[in-house]
Order: sequence, then C-alpha cells, then structure tokens
Amino acid sequence: MKLLYITESVPNRDPMLGDGSSMIPFEVLRNLPADIAVTLLTFAGPVDVPAEIRTRCNTVHVMPTRRRGWAAILSLGGLTGFGKHQRSTAKAHTTAAKLSAAHEATLIHGPHALFLAHSVTGPLVLQTVDPWSIRAAMETSVAHALWPAYRFREFLAVRSERRLPPRARLLTVGAQDAVSWSEHLARPARSIPNGAERSTRRASTAGSPVACFVGSLNYGPNVDSVGVLINKIAPLVWQQVPDARFVLAGRRPAPSVRALAGPRVDVLANVPSVLEVFHSADVAVFPDEHGVGIRNSVREALAAGLPVVATPVAAREQAAHPLLTVAPDPQEFADHIVRRLTTRGWHRPGADEASLRTWRTVAQEYADEIGKAIKSDSAGILHGRSPA
Repeated sequence: MKLLYITESVPNRDPMLGDGSSMIPFEVLRNLPADIAVTLLTFAGPVDVPAEIRTRCNTVHVMPTRRRGWAAILSLGGLTGFGKHQRSTAKAHTTAAKLSAAHEATLIHGPHALFLAHSVTGPLVLQTVDPWSIRAAMETSVAHALWPAYRFREFLAVRSERRLPPRARLLTVGAQDAVSWSEHLARPARSIPNGAERSTRRASTAGSPVACFVGSLNYGPNVDSVGVLINKIAPLVWQQVPDARFVLAGRRPAPSVRALAGPRVDVLANVPSVLEVFHSADVAVFPDEHGVGIRNSVREALAAGLPVVATPVAAREQAAHPLLTVAPDPQEFADHIVRRLTTRGWHRPGADEASLRTWRTVAQEYADEIGKAIKSDSAGILHGRSPA
C-alpha cells in the first residue's frame, strides 16, 4: 500500500517542543506494518524530522509556513484558527493534491492540517486528536473573559468540521468525544485511543515520599490542575505526611506554575523522559477539573507500574486497573495520596498488565481504517460513483 501521511507538525517526541499532535504520528509511523510505503508531508517547525522517521518514510516533504504576523492577520488574531492559517499556503495545497493522486490513500493527522482534506483526492482518513469543536466548547465553558469571542470560535469550528468531505473516515482519540462528534456532525466517527509502552518501575528509594504530576505545563487545564494540587490538596497531605514532596514535570511551565515551586514542590521543565519521573515517584496524581480526550499521562503511569490517584475527569475512559484510584473531592483525593505515600513500594508486573495497549496495536488499527477507506472508495467506483 502507498500511503500519503500528512501531519500538522513534524512527528517527534521532543521533551520541550513536542506535543500530543506530534507524538501520536511519531509512534504510529514507527509501528505501521512494513508493507505500507509512506510518503510524509509535514510542516516546518522548531523540530527537525527525526532520523528514525526519515528512515521509515520513502520520501519526506517539509512545507514552509507563513510568518506569524500574516497568519495572525488572516486568522483575525487567532480567532479563526492561527495554526491553520500558518500552514494553508498555495504550495501546501498543490503539493498535497499532486501527492495524493499518486498514492492509494491519504491520512491527515491534526486539526490544523484538516484544511488539506479539500485538496486531496482518493481514499481519505482524518485524525483530529481531539475534535476542535469539542475542545473549543470546553474552552468556552471555562472562559473568564471574551466569552462571545470564544463562542464565535466554537461556532466556526463546528461549521468547518461539518464541511469535511463526506468520503473521509473520521478518527479521534477519546470514545466519548467520538460519540459527541458523531452526533454534532451527523456522521460516523471512531475512537482510536493512544498506546503506551510497558516499563519496570524500580523500588522507591529512601528519602521523602514523592507524588508527581506529569503533563504540558503551559496547557490551560493542566495549569489549573497543578494550582488545585498545590494550593488545595497538598496542604491536606502535609497535615499527615509533612515531608511529602510534590513534583510537577512537563514542557514549558507557565509563570504561574513556576511560582508554585518551593521547599516541598519541585517544578521540572522539559524533562527528557517522563518515565524517569514516574520511576522516582510513589504515586502519580491528576486532579483535573476539565479537559477533553484521554489523559495519556495516566495510561503511561499505569504502564510504568505506578499507582495513580485521579479525578473522574482525569480518569475518563481509563479501564479499571488495580493501581488506579478515582477520587472526586479534594479531601478524599488527599487521603488516597497519603495512603500511597505511607505504604511505599512498587508494583510488580502481573496479570493486570496483559491487556496493556501498545503503539503497535494502535498503528494496526490505523492501518485497518486506511484499508477500509480504500475498500469503500473502490466499492463506490464499482457502483458508478466518480472518485473524489
């Protein structure tokens, strides 16, 4: 199979400059079946195409992006999709159209690249990560100012998604998001959750017990989460475990997150490996109050054998697991953290890990969707419909 894979940013796992939209295609590309010949079309950014991605792909095309000033003007200061307008150049449109005509199918990954769905021909699969309309609705609900502007952006996101080509197979990460998205658009949408890699966690070392939070520390919902953790929950924990330490680890911490650092609070920016954070902690904690999709950090912590305490929002769509505790209110949340910190140790791999969802499984599900898109397109031609 010849596949054109279009990504909104260079597939990578850079600890500072990467994100979910770059991490997923990085792992999918590394794990796609070998009989799929991939041409990658992506967009220039702060991260170069990793050597292992260049090796996996037959050809790599890196498109230039517009200057930030022009993109901001075209997007009305970011209101109508700054990332899209950065990428929506004439060269991107013509290159995508030409390449898609020479491939059996096209997979477009990321909401800021979906505009190219209208330029490509042939079988098509679209992966939005988190549907932009659903994320915009979440941001509208928590907006403290400029509510009409947020509401208008939400309207534009829904309108744009409703105009996606009817032949496209729609994918997202979260199952609940897939259901909501399908209802909004009145067409099928499928969830393909992310994977995780199993790792063996070492025994806790001597010293102060540690609770960790891992996530992008410049992302609004995560900024709110760590504020709740340190200002509301940590004091309740310190009443019972005075020497407990809290580690906040993730890329590009916002100033308000950095300000939380203190004698018992460490803020670790752009850590090379979150597994090292998990391996040195006694419990991972996620007191999320809002968010969309599936929190991959919860899945990764469990795969590392680390106990997790999470709110219902943070634990959304996670399968039951002996190491996962869901606590809805701050006092109960703190009590569960205390229990984990005062019964320190590590989880030994057991039967509960047999069902760990790996990236190889995820990549095969992507391949299956691409195959279905090709089959559907062929059936349409046989029944007299013209190819898109």
